Amino acid sequence: MKLAGLVTALFAAGGLATQSCPSNPPVTGPNTSAPVVPAVCKTVNPVCTSYQEKLYHMKMYYNRKNGTTPEEFNRYWAYEHGKLTQQFHIRIGVIKYMQYHSTPEFRHQGKVDGAPPILEYDGSSEYWARDTQTFMNMLSDKEYQTKIAPDEANFLDPQSVRLIIGVDYVVVENQNAVTEHGRTF
Repeated sequence: MKLAGLVTALFAAGGLATQSCPSNPPVTGPNTSAPVVPAVCKTVNPVCTSYQEKLYHMKMYYNRKNGTTPEEFNRYWAYEHGKLTQQFHIRIGVIKYMQYHSTPEFRHQGKVDGAPPILEYDGSSEYWARDTQTFMNMLSDKEYQTKIAPDEANFLDPQSVRLIIGVDYVVVENQNAVTEHGRTF
């Protein structure tokens, strides 16, 4: 049994402790008043960091397609494109995929005298995987090329895309100082 399968089996059997994530108010889905069930952190440490630090992290920054309002961009990306890509990311080996939405209003609020300039992107997507090859496989996969990339043309400007790949080193998690790390430099 692969390590990932073993860890999953141990969690399912109660062999590893689970810890609820910090309390967040329940949120509702886009077209329903039913609450979305909050996530549960599964960890052998008090905070979910050691495992996270062993993953690779890729961020892609985007601007919206010309003629698309911020509201249209965010709505399409979250509810249409996000739904379209879920099973693809699971199949390809992405551990976590998260969208980061930044409206002109959010960027304006961050403009403070003496602060560094704000990146003028409408959003970024973040992906975590066990190896960097997963990211390369994402972009070269037939499903990405025939289904997902064409859908991206509905809401984002392909010339604006920028990418960074690296690793996380968590310093504070859930208002706790992190003293044990899954990665060294």
